[in-house]
Amino acid sequence: MSTIPSGDGEALCYLCLDAGSEPLRRDCACRGTDSGFVHLSCLTNYAASKSKQALGMIEFVDPWRLCPNCHQEYQNELAVDVATKFVSFVRVTYPRDTRMQVEALYLKLRALDSMLGRLQPVQKREVGVTADVILSLIERMNGGASPLSMRYSQVKALTTGVLGRLAVKEGTDESARRAVVHFENQLEVNKAIGNFEGIVTAKSNIALARSMYVGGVNHEELIKSSQEFYELHVVEFGQENGYSIDAGKTLAIQLQDANRGEEARELLVKLLAISRQVLGPHHKKTIQLMNKLK
Repeated sequence: MSTIPSGDGEALCYLCLDAGSEPLRRDCACRGTDSGFVHLSCLTNYAASKSKQALGMIEFVDPWRLCPNCHQEYQNELAVDVATKFVSFVRVTYPRDTRMQVEALYLKLRALDSMLGRLQPVQKREVGVTADVILSLIERMNGGASPLSMRYSQVKALTTGVLGRLAVKEGTDESARRAVVHFENQLEVNKAIGNFEGIVTAKSNIALARSMYVGGVNHEELIKSSQEFYELHVVEFGQENGYSIDAGKTLAIQLQDANRGEEARELLVKLLAISRQVLGPHHKKTIQLMNKLK
């Protein structure tokens, strides 16, 4: 998170235009010494007001997901805190709307998932509970009577993938086997909706999880899947998009693991230059890429 300047250039909340007694927060792609800082309470009130005026689900969710200044997603603890407020807002304001509850919980799950390697045990349990609630609500929406919409099939697949990654993090043979089951469910859903990108992701996840208890990894197979995954993102979103940068980083890691270090380095240098230009030098994706190069 960016540090807050002091002295004559002291930052103010861009919503209430006051420093206030509440801590100022900024964790997006805003830059400079006095831009993008906000109180969590001000941001929550702003997002709630925007959501109440929304005409569609995207407009309903985006105020809780995207910084209105830099239009990039909130990150790290700020993303989790804002999404948690979103969940509370929906439960109080729209207690009977299952779709809105799924969207709010899914935003929180994504925020927690992005920090999975740094979460405390209690937070990891929260990841599992949140994912289970999402899947339960989706099942209730479906009622077992008809196929899910494309949107909620994707949410189901991605949520199942999070449960798989959570199991992988436990690091045991038994948890790796559970992870494979989750990833196979993820693969089944993606096949049902014809989501090629999701199919590639699930296959890669299955291979990695199985290698934890079978031994030996087919690096070339993983590199091929990761290359397809990266190229799909570049075509769909452009190489400057955060999802494309993440997909490229995954490919670079696979190349490094296969002792193709020079190719990995070239790709990381390219991704780092893009991330610095688009997201800024202090963005978490930029810092992650710098660490990988080291």
